[in-house]
Amino acid sequence: MDAPVERRWERCRPQQIWDALAEFPCVYVPSGPLEWHGRQNAVGLDAVKSTAICRRAAERTGGLVYPTVFLGAWEVPSPLGMPAAPDLIQSNTQTVLDYLARNGAKVVIWLGGHGGSEDYLAYRRAALQAMRQSDILVLAAVDAHLLTDFEKPMDHAAAIETSIMMYLEPDTVDLDALDPAPDKWPEGVGGEDPRTHASREKGRHYAETLIDRVAAAARRLVALDDPIERRKHRQCVAQQVAMDDMVVYGRAYLASADAPGKTPDASWDEHLEAFRLGDYDRALQAGSKSIEAARQGTAGRRPAGFDGERIV
Repeated sequence: MDAPVERRWERCRPQQIWDALAEFPCVYVPSGPLEWHGRQNAVGLDAVKSTAICRRAAERTGGLVYPTVFLGAWEVPSPLGMPAAPDLIQSNTQTVLDYLARNGAKVVIWLGGHGGSEDYLAYRRAALQAMRQSDILVLAAVDAHLLTDFEKPMDHAAAIETSIMMYLEPDTVDLDALDPAPDKWPEGVGGEDPRTHASREKGRHYAETLIDRVAAAARRLVALDDPIERRKHRQCVAQQVAMDDMVVYGRAYLASADAPGKTPDASWDEHLEAFRLGDYDRALQAGSKSIEAARQGTAGRRPAGFDGERIV
C-alpha cells in the first residue's frame, strides 16, 4: 500500500511542495485564536477545528495545508483568551499570502474558525491586497460564512461547536467537565446547551458539509481561468471588505439600534452563498444592495473601507 501523501506544508521537503503545487496549486490556511470555549473544549478550538477541516479537504483535492495560525483579534472575556491587535492579524495574513504567492500557490483558502468581525475584516483586507499584487486568488472566510443556508450556522462553544469537535477531534472534548446541574449554565457558552444537544452525529453533519464546501471552492478556483470572472472574484472580496469595515465600526461606535449585525441582512447571506458557489453576478448584485442598506443604517457616519476599497 502506498504511504499517504504528506499535505502539511511544514513537514514537506522542497520537492514535495513543488510536486504538490504542480498537481493542485492550492494552499489551505487554517486560523483561529486561543480563547475560552467552555470547560468541555480546548482553548484552541477555533483553529483546531479549521485545521481538521482543511486537512480533510486537502486529502480530497490535493494541495497543501499551511501551518495553523493561532492568532485572533477578538476573544470571549473569560480566562485563557489571547487577543491580538487587528493590525497584527492583517500584517500576519499579508505576510503569509505574499509568501505563498511567491512560492507557487495560485489559490489560497483562508479558513478562520472564529466569527469575530475584526478577524475576517483583517483576512479580507490582506486578501484584497495580495490579489492586487499578484495573480493569486484568495477566498477568506470563517466557517459560518460557508453555512449561510443552515438555520443555525454556528455558535460559540455550545451544541454546534462541541458536536463538530466530538466528530473531528474527540480527544479534545470532555462533557463530564461541565456541571450537570440543569440550572447552572456553562460559563462562556453561547447557543444550545451542549450537555443536552451536542452529539457526534450533529458534528458529522456540520463538519462534512464544511469539508465538502471548502474542497469544492478550492477546485472551482483552481480551474477559474476566465479573466473577467477572476476580476469579479476580486470585486466580491472588495465588497466584503467594505461591509466588514462598516460592521466593525458600527458595532464598536454606534448605538446598537444603528449598528449592522455580523450578518446584516438576507441580501448579505445571498452574497456570501453566491460568492462561495462562484455565481459572481448574483453575489455582486446582492452585495451592492446589502452595502447600501448598511450605509443607510450607519447614517453615512463613515465611508465604507479605505479610499482604495470603496466599490459602490
